[in-house]
Amino acid sequence: MGNFTYLKNLSANKKRGLNRLQVCLDSKKQLACFLFIILFLSFKSTAQNNFSLQSPQFYKVISFGEKIDFGDIDSSISWTVSNSQSNINVNLHGNEINNYVFDETGEYDIHFQENKKHDDECIHPMYAERFRIKVEPVKLSFDFSKIQFSEKLEKGRNYNDLIITVPVQIVTKNTSITKLSAPGMSVTGLEVSLTAQPVEKEIILTNKVQLLKYKVSGMISRETYLMFDFYDFNNQVQTYNLRQIIK
Repeated sequence: MGNFTYLKNLSANKKRGLNRLQVCLDSKKQLACFLFIILFLSFKSTAQNNFSLQSPQFYKVISFGEKIDFGDIDSSISWTVSNSQSNINVNLHGNEINNYVFDETGEYDIHFQENKKHDDECIHPMYAERFRIKVEPVKLSFDFSKIQFSEKLEKGRNYNDLIITVPVQIVTKNTSITKLSAPGMSVTGLEVSLTAQPVEKEIILTNKVQLLKYKVSGMISRETYLMFDFYDFNNQVQTYNLRQIIK
């Protein structure tokens, strides 16, 4: 009986020992797995940072001949606008920056300097000391006065092939680009689930008036006003507001 009890206890101790060893091994595996994940995420983050360093970041991307509204700027602010490719170096003050026309294409360096000292240390400059703006050689403008809808817009109706047509003017400057991917469009309103896709995926660039067409599907669930956001090639929005309420 004593030997049986001894063997039983020995067997139980072995099981407990094996369980502890398994837990220990599992813990080591978990630790190794955890360290591997940390290493992988660190490598991924580093790779992403390296990629972002290689890709220039811009405060804004616009088309040639456009302005940028920086808001109400104090007269004590000074600006330097430079484009080394086009030998541009302009000094501006205060709101003069809002009237500056970016006629030439390329990348601009903007130097922002706030000459006025603040008594409150918590007040920070409105803009970074230096930032960049990219000016593209393609300009897209929509003529919303001639926009057309293939069907009447009504609430409670499910649309599958509603076509929105809008004339556009595409102008290029000093570029060999002949075609671009068609920009997108979105529709917003109260309880509106309309999605839009360009009918033609590519646009052949010409200096003539062209028609952009968008296929719209979805439903308008209640009475609402609709707002149509048309994107240009720089992903900037030109908005068309439908004045009549959808009933």
